[in-house]
Amino acid sequence: MDSEFYLTSNNNHKTLPLTEEQFKELKRARKRLSLVHAVSHKYRLVLSNYRIIDQHMAQLGELYASQYSVEDIEKLKPQLNASINNYVLSARIFTSQLKRHIQSCLPTERERVTELSELMDRLYQRSFAYRFVDAMYDYVTYYGLSFHAFHCQSGIILDEDGQPQRRFDFKAYIEREYIGGPADFRASVLEETPERIDVLQLLAEFNTCLGELHASAMKMVQTVMNDAESMVREFVNVFIGQFGAQHANIFVVHKTRAFGDKVYERFPLSMYLDNRLLTGTGDDD
Repeated sequence: MDSEFYLTSNNNHKTLPLTEEQFKELKRARKRLSLVHAVSHKYRLVLSNYRIIDQHMAQLGELYASQYSVEDIEKLKPQLNASINNYVLSARIFTSQLKRHIQSCLPTERERVTELSELMDRLYQRSFAYRFVDAMYDYVTYYGLSFHAFHCQSGIILDEDGQPQRRFDFKAYIEREYIGGPADFRASVLEETPERIDVLQLLAEFNTCLGELHASAMKMVQTVMNDAESMVREFVNVFIGQFGAQHANIFVVHKTRAFGDKVYERFPLSMYLDNRLLTGTGDDD
């Protein structure tokens, strides 16, 4: 079938023709970069959910310490529960799809998936936090409850100017006796679960494990990511050099007469350049 391949600005006002081979190369590069994006986006989603949990706990701590509004406390409790649930769900999304993304990015290097599997196994054996959060997934998706108790200590101290300031220590807990039995929670993990678990401490330890997984995965794809980004940058620079930086939002287009000269494929290109997720300069690194 007769096909046409070209680069275009987002408003389709400017176009630059491509060969079929160039189109295929850009399509492969875009796929690899999108997979690397997926790994880092999902990792940072977990960390973002952790920050939300921390914020909700700080807000609850202030409310408990001041005893200002019972109504506000009751409104915030479900938000904290939701943020912990979201954390657990996003963590499972990251861990369950990580190997698939790496395998798709490095289809000829199956040993990389084996390395990730072995690292996950080591983390599972080494870290109670990893085992517990992994087991929490089935629990929170079924029961919708991620914590059972609060504890708040507060007192008045003097600041640097000698002015009284209220300080508090607020914690949320998972209580062993409220989890249930082996029918409700993974038996092997339940057996080693202490009577009380500090939620924020648990998740902070789990974050460390996820950081190891993310760092290992990004190291595996570093070379192909650099090569793909370099290729994309070359084509983007040619387009900008010809039409100007005002047309820097670039897409790749494949049109074919078999579809009545309509667009068969279209995907973004320049969005994958200068991305802080890929360069490793994000706030969470």
